[in-house]
Amino acid sequence: MEVLLKAAWEFLNSLKLTVYLVLAITAVTMAGSMVLYFRPEIFGDMDQSLLFPWMMTKGLAHPGLTWWLFLLVFLVVLLGFNTFVCTVERLPKLIRRYRDPLLNIREMEVGGGEGRLVSFDTTPAESLSGALRKNGYKVFVKDRSLFAEKNRWAPFMPYAVHIGVMVFMVGHMISGLTGYRNTGLLIHEGEVRKSPAGDYSLRVEKVKVDMRPDGSLKDFGSLITAIKDDKVIKEGWVTANSPMFVEGGAVYQREFGQDFRGLILTMSDRASGVNRPEFISKETGYVEPQGTNFKVVVENFVADFAVEPGGAVYSRSEEMENPAVMVNVSRGGKPVGKGWLIMHDPGNNTLVAGDTTFSFAGLDIKPYSTFDVNRDPSALIALVASMIVMFGTVIALYFRRERVWAVIDEEGGRAQVLCSDDDLYETCGWS
Repeated sequence: MEVLLKAAWEFLNSLKLTVYLVLAITAVTMAGSMVLYFRPEIFGDMDQSLLFPWMMTKGLAHPGLTWWLFLLVFLVVLLGFNTFVCTVERLPKLIRRYRDPLLNIREMEVGGGEGRLVSFDTTPAESLSGALRKNGYKVFVKDRSLFAEKNRWAPFMPYAVHIGVMVFMVGHMISGLTGYRNTGLLIHEGEVRKSPAGDYSLRVEKVKVDMRPDGSLKDFGSLITAIKDDKVIKEGWVTANSPMFVEGGAVYQREFGQDFRGLILTMSDRASGVNRPEFISKETGYVEPQGTNFKVVVENFVADFAVEPGGAVYSRSEEMENPAVMVNVSRGGKPVGKGWLIMHDPGNNTLVAGDTTFSFAGLDIKPYSTFDVNRDPSALIALVASMIVMFGTVIALYFRRERVWAVIDEEGGRAQVLCSDDDLYETCGWS
C-alpha cells in the first residue's frame, strides 16, 4: 500500500503531467463544445440545473453524448490533485530559501566560465554590496560568497495562482453538490407564490417596464416582497443583473409579460333594461349570462387585429395593440349572431341579437414576472479565489525576481559576478 501511495505521489508530482492535462482538457473542451452546438435538445437546459445532479440524471441517460463531460470532470480533478502535490512538494523548499537566502549561494570558482570577473579599486565586498543596495537589491554575504536578490517575493506568485485555482475548484465542487438553481417561477402582479427553495414566499408588488421613444425595451424589473411566517423579511427591486438576496439565495428577474386571462363583454337588453359586464375566462371560452338563455362562445381571439388583402384575419404582433374577438351567440341552443368584435373600433364593436347587444368592453390582463431562484454557497469563495489568481498572474507577469551571485577574492581585489539581469553589469559599471 505504501509503495502504491508513493508511486501515485510521484506520478502527480510532475510538471509534464500538468502540461499533458492542460492539453487534454483543452482538446476535450473543444470536442464538447461541438457536441453542445449540434445537440441543443440534450444540453439546452444544462445551465438551468446544478452540474452534478444534471450529470447523474440526464447525463447518464445519454452516455454517448455526455462522455466528454465526465472525462472533463475527471481531468480537472486530476489537475487539481497535480497542482496540490506540486505545490506541497515545492512551496516548503521555496519558503526555506526565502527564510535563509544563503541557501541560494552558488559555489563558483574565480576565473570560471560563469559571470564576469570584475576588478575593484576598493574592497570588493563593500563595493559590490553598495552598488547592489543602491539598485534595490537585498544583499547576503557568507565568507567569500555573496548573494543578492531583488523582488524576493516574486517566486511566491505562481503558487498564489496554484492556491487560487485549487480554492476555485473546491468552491465550484461545493456549489455543484450543495447549491440549488430554480428557473421560471411565474408570479402575477399582486400575487404570492412559495419560493421553490427556502422557507419563504415571494409577492410581486409591481412589474415595471421602461421603453425608449423608438419603442425598444430600455429596462424592466419587479418590486418584490419576501414573506416568512406572515412577516415581511425583505423588499426591493429586482432586475436581471440586480438580484435580491434572501436567506442565502438570490432572486433574479428572468422575463416579464402580460397574461391574457379573459375578456369582458357588456350585455345590454333593451326590453329589461339590463346592462352589465360578463366575463369570459380564457380557460372556459364561453359564458352563459345569469337569468338568460344566451350562450356566448369565443371562437377566436387576435391580439393585434388586421385583415389580409384576401380577407383572412391575422395578428400583426403579439402585443395587445388592436384586440379583437370572434364570438358566436346562441339562444336556447339556436344561433342568433356571429362576428368579429374589435375593441377599439366603435363601428365594429357590437353584436346585435334581437333586443340584446353584446359589446367588447375590455381585457383581463395581468402583468407577470418570472424569476430564477438560485443559491451558490461558494460564490464568495470563488470570488476570493478569482482575485487571488488575477493578482498572482498580474504580479508574475510584470515583476521578475532578479538575483546576483558572486565569489569574492579580497586579496586580488576582484570578484566573479553572475547577474540574472545582464543590464546590471552596465548599470553598475562592471565591464
